[in-house]
Amino acid sequence: MLNIELNNKQQEAVFHNIGPMMVLAGPGSGKTTVIIHRIKTLIEKYNVLPKDILVITFTKAAATEMKNRFKEIYNSNSDVTFGTFHSYFFRILRNSFGYSLDNLIKEDEKRKIIKNIIDEKELIIEDEEEYISNAINEISLVKNELTDCEKHKTSNFGKSEFISLFRGYEEIKERNNKIDFDDMVCKCYEKLNLNKNVLERWKSRYKYILIDEFQDVNKAQYECVRLLTDKNSNIFIVGDDDQSIYKFRGSRPEFLLKFPKDFKNVRKIVLDINYRSTTQIINLSNAVIKGNKNRYKKIIKGTQKDGNIPILLRSNDIGSEAAEIAKKIINYKNKLDFDLNRVAVIYRTNIQARAIVDAFMDFNIPYQIKDEVPSIYEHRVSKDIFAYLNLIINPDNDSALERIINKPKRYISKAVLAEAKKINKSSLLKDLFSVKDIKTWQSERLEELIYNLSAAKGKSTYDTFKYIRKFIGYDKYIKEYALFRKVNPKSLFEVLDEIQEAAKGYDKIEDYLTHTENVILEMKEKKKISDITSNGVVLSTMHSAKGLEFDVVFVTSAVEGVIPYEKNKSADEIEEERRLFYVAITRAKKLLFISIVKSRYEQAVEPTRFLKKIIKTGD
Repeated sequence: MLNIELNNKQQEAVFHNIGPMMVLAGPGSGKTTVIIHRIKTLIEKYNVLPKDILVITFTKAAATEMKNRFKEIYNSNSDVTFGTFHSYFFRILRNSFGYSLDNLIKEDEKRKIIKNIIDEKELIIEDEEEYISNAINEISLVKNELTDCEKHKTSNFGKSEFISLFRGYEEIKERNNKIDFDDMVCKCYEKLNLNKNVLERWKSRYKYILIDEFQDVNKAQYECVRLLTDKNSNIFIVGDDDQSIYKFRGSRPEFLLKFPKDFKNVRKIVLDINYRSTTQIINLSNAVIKGNKNRYKKIIKGTQKDGNIPILLRSNDIGSEAAEIAKKIINYKNKLDFDLNRVAVIYRTNIQARAIVDAFMDFNIPYQIKDEVPSIYEHRVSKDIFAYLNLIINPDNDSALERIINKPKRYISKAVLAEAKKINKSSLLKDLFSVKDIKTWQSERLEELIYNLSAAKGKSTYDTFKYIRKFIGYDKYIKEYALFRKVNPKSLFEVLDEIQEAAKGYDKIEDYLTHTENVILEMKEKKKISDITSNGVVLSTMHSAKGLEFDVVFVTSAVEGVIPYEKNKSADEIEEERRLFYVAITRAKKLLFISIVKSRYEQAVEPTRFLKKIIKTGD
């Protein structure tokens, strides 16, 4: 009946008939093949009607791909339902509770609502777009966790500020009879709990339910699944607790771990053969992940594909690391003539892309960025520093002055600035001294700024950065701003450190600013190019690399403070960081390079704890 060869455990999963089953699918173990052939087996061997089968995935693209792959082997259209969690739960809301597409809030509407709340409350915000994005993400997390906004531990706002934002957002939605993307799930859960008749009707709608990537479910999704399936139902879940990496969206491996407790007589199958990677890469990944305690114990095996052992690269700092990776890629390309699309550089955070992009531009290596994020040079903190640099070059640069006039505080009000603009005899900086109501202490601060701009002239770009941050007081401004906003300044200082590191190779400020402009332009051009036409080495965060595979993988800066990330310190957070590292190294099929540096931002760093006792990391 099956037109491909399946291993014993794959066959056991495919031919499972009734009752709940949990399939733990390791990296490269053929989970999609198992799901597709199970559907075919249900229809052809067990005479299940296609209309009685529901297949749930996490993204529309994944649902479409699975549907198309099933069509290829089934050779006809069928009534099997393929969809996402959100599309399925919205269908319940639409068919049973009267919701329609008109009730759905679009992304731009959502942002407008938050913007209106900001304006109404007259909040003082440095970067509105960043603020709105953080608000939307945290509101989403509260809903995914099925919790109360008062119990949410906010990471971007003061507690009372977030509660006010959340309630204001919900009130506006309620008033206009609107729901958002996350409401598709949590509203469904809420309404099914209150209406048992509707619940029973939907529980009997599908006789077989298959769910892919179960390690990515959040609490709202998990509780909806529990509601809509009987304890003895034919639910078939596929996932890997070792690849649960989306805690920031509410996903946790606990839902896979508790599945056998919440469903009776669960059969468990481990797909433990990795068809993707060499034996050496598989052995390293096994050694890494076994350090986690909150997991199903399993050992992934290979298919005896021997290759090179994973290579540890050592560099002095992130600049030399990026250059070393670039040289290695050019060398392998010249020797082996491999496709650059099959090469990936994987890092923990988007901020690390800066050094790689800079190096690839220097070495003329084509690249594509997996994550759609603006260049670090477009960050508001970067723009502040660039404004200072432009003022040092030309103190008569009025737009640059306006941007940093109160960074740090010089107590120059908007009214004073407006009066100076009216004078319009010279540059804005000079005209400020002629404002009628300017105070002596304000003039003194402006004179100090003029002195500082003059004193910075002639320094290297790197030393100028230090001068702006320490002597002019930009670091102090960041600390005061973070204290006022009740947020951790760490991420802002990380941006500062990164763009300062980029300045090391430029004596002249003008050359550095030209470089940053070129990078910004190139990254904007790359965003215009579709995925179909994009070409070159793939640059990706560990999160975005999940589900992908490459012949050659470079994992950058595998050091403490990066992986595990310095913000994450609890036992659960460290385990997720280890899972992220595991995901990164298991993307490699043939060659794996893990890079460590001796220092970051002039601070000595140690190799990641995830490599200790596994490979020799000393000099």
